[in-house]
Amino acid sequence: MTAQDILNVLRKMFQRFRATPWFRVTYLVLLGLIVAQLYTLTQSPVACIAILLMPVSVFVVPYWLGERKMRRFAENAAPVFAIAILVAAATFTQSLLAQPDPLELRSFPTFQSTPTMVLSNGTVQPYHAPPDTNFTFRVKLTTSVNGAPGDYLVYLNLTVVRGLNAFERPSFAMAFDAANSTSNNTLNGTWFAKRMTLGDSIYGYGFSVRDQGTNWTVSGADFGPLTASGWTFYGFFTYATAFSMTLPVIFYFLILFMWWYTRRSRQARTRMLGKLPEASASKDEPTDKPKAEIEFGSKASKAAAFTCTNCGADVRESDAKCPKCGAVFED
Repeated sequence: MTAQDILNVLRKMFQRFRATPWFRVTYLVLLGLIVAQLYTLTQSPVACIAILLMPVSVFVVPYWLGERKMRRFAENAAPVFAIAILVAAATFTQSLLAQPDPLELRSFPTFQSTPTMVLSNGTVQPYHAPPDTNFTFRVKLTTSVNGAPGDYLVYLNLTVVRGLNAFERPSFAMAFDAANSTSNNTLNGTWFAKRMTLGDSIYGYGFSVRDQGTNWTVSGADFGPLTASGWTFYGFFTYATAFSMTLPVIFYFLILFMWWYTRRSRQARTRMLGKLPEASASKDEPTDKPKAEIEFGSKASKAAAFTCTNCGADVRESDAKCPKCGAVFED
């Protein structure tokens, strides 16, 4: 058997598979996986492009495969975005739980930061631990002038997730940490610490500092410590992903409406062009129109409105089955 024979066999197998309902199921599942991977890019600098690519891909792929029914496009949104939400939530959960150590938090000069105060090396230890463990939060304060630890108020900003819409954001004053050869002069870097016991919840933490005036500096934030189970984090990320997926869904239906409106306008123009010869004849104009003009109207009135999803042939809106391959269309 030659390579051409193998290709012909594979082509016939694909055409038979394309005629089954499983073909649509397959490409919807693959679309869900693609959208999930695009969603993970929203955490990067290309977030705007990823948000646009998600709805565009959900529309373009079925259209490229021959889908032309408005109802099918609308139905595609539910399984594709549901799969994307579940897969993206699992990806974020796995990524967080696989992280062995906390990220070192720091302040940024251009974001909620006073130039005279810098926070760095903010961590929590241990990072992975069962509930009711004693945790130590530490952060380093460095100032641009000489100062004593008592001249600054350093806080641990803790976020506790109690439910889908229940959050607590307590702040705890941190004390000067004399261990680890810390300096008493904040110009050289002074460590502050807070030790506390935490239960079974999802936590997020960050740090802030205020001087004796009204100047503040705030660090970044991160999840931690990780005391909850993997299923708890998965439920949280599923809810958060579903909520943030609202914008791509809105964009998708906006694209769908624009396509539907454009198609309806084109069909209206086609019907109007198909009636032009008859309308002209009713005004006592010569009936012996040029053949080319009559044929143009006839072709326009029979313009294809759909494409067969089985063989790709042009199909009129009134056809109950494909004139080329005989596939029966659903309503």
